[in-house]
Amino acid sequence: MDKRILSGCIASLVGLMLVALIGFMFGAKLQHVQATPWGELPLLDLAGVALSMVAGGAIAGRRYTWFAVGLVAIMWAATVFVLVSLQPEMTVAKVLRFNRLAIGSSLVLAWLGAFIGARLGERRTRVVA
Repeated sequence: MDKRILSGCIASLVGLMLVALIGFMFGAKLQHVQATPWGELPLLDLAGVALSMVAGGAIAGRRYTWFAVGLVAIMWAATVFVLVSLQPEMTVAKVLRFNRLAIGSSLVLAWLGAFIGARLGERRTRVVA
């Protein structure tokens, strides 16, 4: 793995942790969940995914887009595992059905954020060079 990609992954993870910390500190004031017919959208978390992946993409470059999607997929897999293991009445199918919109949106935003970040990073290096 390239050092730039590793740096982008670390920056994205730090960004995600900062958004989670901000959400935890301010609680219900920032944790607005938008209900839709297809599921619920955690707006702060989705914005955090997009911004964190923009930062990671700007650092890592073009090849980072699929790493960003992989990071978010791993985090969702861990979340589903924890939810299923802590609540025995919840099955994997129930958890996935309840969170399908949030999972899909965060994966799309991870790819899009990393793509936009990579383009911004290329533009920055062209201006500096």
